Amino acid sequence: MESKEIRRIFYRDGYRLAHSQLDQELSAANIKRAITELYQAVDNLLGSFLDRTASDGTLAECQKGCAWCCYQEVFAVTHEFIFLRDYTLNHLTVKQREGILEQARKKVMLTLNLQVEEQVKVRAACPFLEEGSCMVYDARPMACRIYLSSSEQSCKREHDRPANGKHIPELFEFPLLAGRMLNEGFVAYLKQVGIKSSELPVEQGYSSMVTMGQTMEDWFNEGTSTE
Repeated sequence: MESKEIRRIFYRDGYRLAHSQLDQELSAANIKRAITELYQAVDNLLGSFLDRTASDGTLAECQKGCAWCCYQEVFAVTHEFIFLRDYTLNHLTVKQREGILEQARKKVMLTLNLQVEEQVKVRAACPFLEEGSCMVYDARPMACRIYLSSSEQSCKREHDRPANGKHIPELFEFPLLAGRMLNEGFVAYLKQVGIKSSELPVEQGYSSMVTMGQTMEDWFNEGTSTE
């Protein structure tokens, strides 16, 4: 299947998923359900994809404890930041949340004034990383879900020497494209109904949400109040 067709199909699927959850009742609770369904859809897709590649003899080498990709800059969008914040409030202790916020702010200071092409060269631990594992795995953003490698060594080489651009991780292309377009279609529907979204590095978006105390309800109300 051509990449153009993949883009069209999964963009449409992301849009339709948001529409099916929010068309009858546009509410913060339904947005949360829609995000959960979006993540479940991509996880199911990835499961089927990995089963197929394994049967063809190509295995993903991503596993718990392998965290080379957790030191690079990850970008996410507004609904993902808020979903993360809600998850940490419901699943992590106060001490854990304070530690995450501290680490997020430290990483923000490393990248805040850099151009994107320089930001992506910075290697600093994700604020949600603890002893090689993700503290918010079930709520991790789309970019983290679809980053699947067939070679751990290629990820390590890119981690060790990010600036020269020669060491590119051996990633599976289909998940990257499908997941990105699902998210774009989802965001397109939100924008259509007046819910604005911004893309930022994870640590910047998350720390901003926590500092402002913004909830899913706040974000929803800001968008619908301008209609």
